[in-house]
Amino acid sequence: MSLLHRNPERVAWAVLLIAFAIFCLLAVGVPLSVRWYLVYATVPLTAQLSPTTERGTTLVWERGDEEGRGVLGPREVGEGVRIKTDDVALAELTVGQEGSETILATVQLYNSAEVFIHRVRQPRFRLSTEPYQVEMLVVTGRVRIVAARPAARPLRLVVYTPHCQVQLADGSYSVEVTNVDTEVAVRYGQAQVSAAGKLVVVGLDQRTVVARGQAPASPMPAARNLIANGDFTEPLAPSWQTDTYQDSSDVAAGSVEIVIVGGRRTVLFSRNGEEGIHTETGISQVIDEDVRDYDFLNLRLDVRLIYQSLPGAGYRSSEFPLMVRLDYTDIYGKEQFWTHGFYYRDPEQDWPIYDGEKIPRFIWYPYESGNLKQVLQAVRGAPPAHINAIRIYASGWNYESMVAEVGLIAR
Repeated sequence: MSLLHRNPERVAWAVLLIAFAIFCLLAVGVPLSVRWYLVYATVPLTAQLSPTTERGTTLVWERGDEEGRGVLGPREVGEGVRIKTDDVALAELTVGQEGSETILATVQLYNSAEVFIHRVRQPRFRLSTEPYQVEMLVVTGRVRIVAARPAARPLRLVVYTPHCQVQLADGSYSVEVTNVDTEVAVRYGQAQVSAAGKLVVVGLDQRTVVARGQAPASPMPAARNLIANGDFTEPLAPSWQTDTYQDSSDVAAGSVEIVIVGGRRTVLFSRNGEEGIHTETGISQVIDEDVRDYDFLNLRLDVRLIYQSLPGAGYRSSEFPLMVRLDYTDIYGKEQFWTHGFYYRDPEQDWPIYDGEKIPRFIWYPYESGNLKQVLQAVRGAPPAHINAIRIYASGWNYESMVAEVGLIAR
């Protein structure tokens, strides 16, 4: 005789209890599952790769590609993509918020750099409080990373290297990977570097080195920056002085202002007035530093050109839409100066270009002078002994250009 016939009341209670348990599980599980999906579901972010120089080749491997494809202009890239620059190429990777012009992070790839994009995502639903997620592996070479502070939600930006893991707050950083170690330097912001079970927090103007299989070294001072307020986090005055010049006093002068672009503070030089009149719009800073005890002196700045009405740098190669001038005294006591300019519009036929370079329009271009101790020795016959001042300016007719993160690094 079956259990149902022997004891139907017990079977009924068992069925009732099981049904009630299933109901409770569904009553709790379904809302929790829905909540989990609403909070943790993600969609891809927009990432765009752009070459920042006409020299060299930037290669991209999509998922499953055996051979890299050359990048000739801006193109969208996503998760699982590997990017590599050759020994002369430079490239910029920009991660933006989906459906918005908001820039979350910018990654500058220098020569011979290789990066793998692991994760670029944002929550699917606005009610989620989860952060934007950007994770990448720097395989080799040097990259510069600018992480923004989005208004909508936090950004979790993690960089992996063969030697360590680095979590970055909003700020500006340099990560350089070699066969033997990784160096993480903080221009501004804070980096949490972990390896071999140890976590090191690296702050403003500090760096750490992580050797293979070792814990991160204690934070040490980065090279000294001789420029004050080079990231423009403070007002221009008093560290910077502004100036304008026009060949004719009755025409419109240019303007200088600090603007925020892609989460970074930049200086915008602009003029929109009568054509054919030479004008200059600039900022300058007195440095007044003896550099004889330094072996290395490198000028760095990020440049973005938006518009220039005068082709090239004018017929004298002296009117660039953005130009930097360094005034110094050499070891023989002679007053000297050095300049370097940037343009995107080709010059007229037979117009020369001296001490300048063509860069892409609308792209942040990371410029580094190299060791000015050696450069100025070669071009001027003597290295600098004392740096007097720096001036950054736009020159020409009408123009619109930007500069950010100016540094004169001495060590």
